Amino acid sequence: MALDDKNIRKKKNLQSDRGSEKNRIKNITSKVHPEYAASSNRKRSSRELSEEEKEKRAQIAEVRRRRQHQERRRKIIQRRKRQRALRIIASCLIVVALVVTAFMVKNYNSGSRHDNKGLNAYENGDYETAVNEFKEAISYDGNNADYFVHLGMAYIEQKSYDEALGYFNQAESAAENDDQKVNLNRGRGIACLYQGNYEDAVKWFNEALAVSSQSNDIRIDTLYYKAEAEQKSGDYQAAVQSYGQIIDLKDDAGTRMLRGMAYMQIQDYASAEKDLYAAIDQSRKSYSIYRTLYSALEAQGKDDEAKQVLNDALGLSGSSGEDYFNRGMIYMDLQDDTNASDMLNKSYDKGYKAALLGLGEIAMNQKDYDTALEEYTRFFDEADVKSLDASLAAKAYNEYAVCLLAKGDYENAAKACESGLTYNDRESDEALSFNLIITYEHLEKWEDAYNTAKAYASKYPDDANGQKEYLFLQSRVTQ
Repeated sequence: MALDDKNIRKKKNLQSDRGSEKNRIKNITSKVHPEYAASSNRKRSSRELSEEEKEKRAQIAEVRRRRQHQERRRKIIQRRKRQRALRIIASCLIVVALVVTAFMVKNYNSGSRHDNKGLNAYENGDYETAVNEFKEAISYDGNNADYFVHLGMAYIEQKSYDEALGYFNQAESAAENDDQKVNLNRGRGIACLYQGNYEDAVKWFNEALAVSSQSNDIRIDTLYYKAEAEQKSGDYQAAVQSYGQIIDLKDDAGTRMLRGMAYMQIQDYASAEKDLYAAIDQSRKSYSIYRTLYSALEAQGKDDEAKQVLNDALGLSGSSGEDYFNRGMIYMDLQDDTNASDMLNKSYDKGYKAALLGLGEIAMNQKDYDTALEEYTRFFDEADVKSLDASLAAKAYNEYAVCLLAKGDYENAAKACESGLTYNDRESDEALSFNLIITYEHLEKWEDAYNTAKAYASKYPDDANGQKEYLFLQSRVTQ
C-alpha cells in the first residue's frame, strides 16, 4: 500500500510538472508571436459561434472574395488596355518616323539631283539653267547652305550682284561648318568686288580666310581675289602682302608677276625686277612677264637691259592669234609700227579680235583718228564685249573715247566713258573719269561735270590737273 501511495503521488507530481511546462511554453509563445494566441482564441471562438453566424460570415467572406476577384480582373483588363494602347502608339510612331524619313530622303535626293544639274549647267556656262536648278534644289531643302552659295555664284556670273548677296546672306543662317562659311563669305567678297565696293570685298575675304584651311585651294583663290580688291582700291602695299601669302603656299610664275606689278605700283621697281626675273626663270612662255619686266627696267633707266628683255620675248614660240598679238604689242614697245601692224593683222586673221585695239592704238599714236575710230568701231561691233576681261574692256572704251574727243564727237565720247567706268577697273578708271569731265564740259553739262570732278578730286588727290578742273567747275557752279 505504501508503495502504491508513493507511486500515485509520484504520478500526480509528474502530471503537475507537465502542466506547468505546457503553461510555460504557452506563455513564451504568446509573447513572441501574439497572433498565435489570437488565432487560438479565434479558433476557439469559432467553435462557439452559431450556425447562422457562421453562414453570415461565410457569405461576407464570399462577397469579399468576389470583390477581390473582380478588382484583380479589372486591373488585368486595364493593364491589357494600356499595353494595347502603347502598342498602337508605338506602331503609329514607327509609321510616322518611316514617313518622315522617306520624305526627308526623297527631298534630299531631289535637292541633290537638282543641285548637280545646276552645277553641270554652271560649268557649261548656262547660268540661266543653273539659277533655275539651284532654286529647285532649295525648294526641296531650304536648310542646305551649299545650294544658296551655288545660286549666289550663278547670279554673280549673270552680273546680278544684289541678288547674289541676298542668297549669300540666307546661306549664313544655314551654314553648319567652316567650309560653308568660307564659301559664302568668299562669294560675298566677289560680289562686292565686281560692284566696285572694294572695302567690303576685302572685309568678306578676310572673314573667309579667318576660318579656312592654311593650305587648301580655296584659301589661295580667296587670297587672289583679296589682292585684286586691294589693288583696285589703291592699297598696293596690302596687295603685295596678299601675293606674298600666296607665294608662301604656292610659288609660281603668275603670282610672282602679279606681285611684281604691285611692287611697280608702289614704285618699288627693284623688288618688282627681282620678282619678274624669278617669274621668267619659272616660265619662259609668258609675254606678259617680259613686257612687265621691260617696264620695271625702263623705270629704273636700264634701257639697254629693257630692250634686250623685249628681244628675248620675240624669240618665244607660238603661232596662235594671241601669240601674234603679243609680238605685235612688243614691236609697239620697240616703236616698230611696221612689224607691229604686220603681227596684229596676222593675229586678227586668226580670229583674235583684241588685235583691232592694237591697230587702233597704232593709228592713234600716228594721230590718224579716222583710222583709229574705224578699228575701235570694228572691235565693238565684232567682239563680245561682255565676255572681255574687265581691264581690257575698260581700256578699249577709254581709247575709243579719246578718238571721239579728238574728232569732237562729245556725246558718243561721254557714252564711251560711262560704259568704260561700269567695269570698275582702277587702272583705266582714272583716265575714263578725267575724260568724262572734259566731255561734260564740252557739252556744257556743268552740274554733271562738277559732280564727276568732285568725286575725281577725292579719289585722286595727287592729280594736279584733276584738282584744277574741280576748282574751276566749283567756281562755275556756285556763281
